[in-house]
Amino acid sequence: MATVTRRGILAVALGIGVLIAGAIVALVLGEALDITPFPARPDGTHDRDVPLAWLARALLALTLAWIVIGMFAARTSLVRRPGAAAARASWIGATRPWRARESTLGMLPLDRWLLLLIPGALLVATRAVQTSFSAPLHLLVVLVGWIAFAVVLRIVLGSRSPWPVLAAVAGVVVLRCALTLLVLSFAGPGGSEGAFWSDPVLRGLYIALAVALYVWMLVAAVWAFTSSPRRRRVDIG
Repeated sequence: MATVTRRGILAVALGIGVLIAGAIVALVLGEALDITPFPARPDGTHDRDVPLAWLARALLALTLAWIVIGMFAARTSLVRRPGAAAARASWIGATRPWRARESTLGMLPLDRWLLLLIPGALLVATRAVQTSFSAPLHLLVVLVGWIAFAVVLRIVLGSRSPWPVLAAVAGVVVLRCALTLLVLSFAGPGGSEGAFWSDPVLRGLYIALAVALYVWMLVAAVWAFTSSPRRRRVDIG
């Protein structure tokens, strides 16, 4: 119990630290960062903004469903459903990375594939909405980057299982997408002319949270890695 308490306190302290780091970035570089979604059309109109906002809301609903399943799967009959173990692993990996290895033990091959595919697909879909489907090359880079991350992770870790680290990173990616989709859903259309994106406080808050989640993803990945002992047999599943 003492170990769990110490880890919880450390996680809270690190969380506060990454939030402070995000706030500093927002204050120093907020104006220089190009984070505005729904870019203006070449003809100056925003006719596609409303459908994109509704698409963002649909994706947000699916994202929240994945998160909720991950939070409560172990306490309900959902734990026996396909994908529930993957959702649970991603939630635990993001919020308690020291338990990432534990959460991935005994996962079926289908759940392992879903742990890789669902966050990756959500990341690409979120970026597609954020760029108004106007940057296919960017989406290809995001997709290839996610696949390359999984492949490199498998190679670099060698005898260690890649799933704890993947669960931690995938879980934070889901939270990061949820943040972006929340803003895209309710900030309203208008690109840089929108009320949310032109408000320095709201814009700064979004940047702070986004940067904090990015830093936490790195922290969670390292934490999950150091909590996973080296094994003699290679898990190729």
